[in-house]
Amino acid sequence: MRIEEELTRGIEAGLAPAPSEPETREGRAVTVPSHWWFNLVCHTCGHTFRRGDAVLVDLAARTVRHLEPGLDCAGGPGTEPSATVAEFASGLQDGWPASVPLVRLAKDDWRVPRPGQRHPAPRCRYCAHTFRPGEHVVVCPCRIEDPACGAAVHRDPARGLSCWERWQPDGVVAICPVAKTKVTDHD
Repeated sequence: MRIEEELTRGIEAGLAPAPSEPETREGRAVTVPSHWWFNLVCHTCGHTFRRGDAVLVDLAARTVRHLEPGLDCAGGPGTEPSATVAEFASGLQDGWPASVPLVRLAKDDWRVPRPGQRHPAPRCRYCAHTFRPGEHVVVCPCRIEDPACGAAVHRDPARGLSCWERWQPDGVVAICPVAKTKVTDHD
């Protein structure tokens, strides 16, 4: 029985690795999944913290805020992607087309969090991160003429967000994930 217990502890430790030392650095950092703030919501802008996000850490207050351009807590407007980045993204979309319509989220889209918003912002049905302006998403096709839910899933491979393909590899939504109703054909 002792070997089984050791094996179980080893598996648990391997599946949920903890940092070898507690987080002791303040100031600027780049978010990785092992950080305590990963996937939490920024109290300033309302967006979740994602892998690669530049942040400012205050350990004494145990707070973190984004330093990402385009998010309201960073204190500046976002920048449009350079021509090279836009061309790459377009080529990637052309080379890896979605089998469903895509929506590019505008800054004023209701799915994009806003500072001081009282209710939680919608999140991707797959990765559970909030939506950011400019991201491409697949919107649930339930009742297109009178949307029932508006649920969305990231589908923006140029930003590393291939949630749609992971969530629905066959590219079909048969049941609305929110209303739990059958999606009807609209062709």
